[in-house]
Amino acid sequence: MLGGWELTQTTTLESGQATSVTYAGSPNRYLPMGVSRPNAVVPMEQAVVSNWDIGAHRFPTSQQNPYLKFDAFAYPAAFTVGTLGRNTFEAPGMTWLQFSLSKIWQIRERTRFQLRVDMNNFPFKQPNYLQPNSTYNVNNRDNATGKNLFGTFTTLRQPYSEKGNSRPHMIVGFRVQF
Repeated sequence: MLGGWELTQTTTLESGQATSVTYAGSPNRYLPMGVSRPNAVVPMEQAVVSNWDIGAHRFPTSQQNPYLKFDAFAYPAAFTVGTLGRNTFEAPGMTWLQFSLSKIWQIRERTRFQLRVDMNNFPFKQPNYLQPNSTYNVNNRDNATGKNLFGTFTTLRQPYSEKGNSRPHMIVGFRVQF
């Protein structure tokens, strides 16, 4: 009963998705063009908060530490195009742990019984965020706190079977081979 167990551990580490910053709510008038991108006030490396942590509370969104610095961007002047390029920063990456524990018992010459437990994002729940709110808008504020929501996260990787799912889950399976 105690011997013969197999333990497998897989860790998936991925860098974040390349993401663009756009803008809305500008008081200026612009010529018709494609995607509206703001001006970069600082180099892009300085626009992402270094050693970022979401903070003590993920919800409500206004309690998060923003991933992007609001002061790193500005509206372009009237009838001009913003200086920021496409896919200029990288969203947070993904860390996802998977464990599997299994054992096979030989019952007769041709019959085997297998017990298997698969655990994803378990035992240490690690939320994996999708892209942050990357629409620069001076009017996008939380009504209760007045804090701007630019650079905060509203979504996690959610589908149950998707790699990087933020919910920890465990699957127990039995199998008889004959």
